[in-house]
Amino acid sequence: MLGIVGQDREDLASYVARKGLPFPLLSDEDRSVMKAYDVFNALNVDAFRIAHPSAFIIDPQGIIRYSYVASHQMDWPQTSVVAEQLARARAEVA
Repeated sequence: MLGIVGQDREDLASYVARKGLPFPLLSDEDRSVMKAYDVFNALNVDAFRIAHPSAFIIDPQGIIRYSYVASHQMDWPQTSVVAEQLARARAEVA
């Protein structure tokens, strides 16, 4: 598991040091990953130049097994659904 955020590396390093996250958090300063996965939100009532909350499960061959892209900034994928989809994806590649 890893996270990708649209922050510069220095701010991100400070955040990770404070939070002690149990997974890698990568910087997408130029928003290229957000744009490639079609989650970039250039301008909206509730967002400016950030990604829609989203989750992707990608198998070792690079196949997207699950994706969730929110319709607005307060819409998040349910942890239980993501966990269920992760278990399903693991079973499919096993």
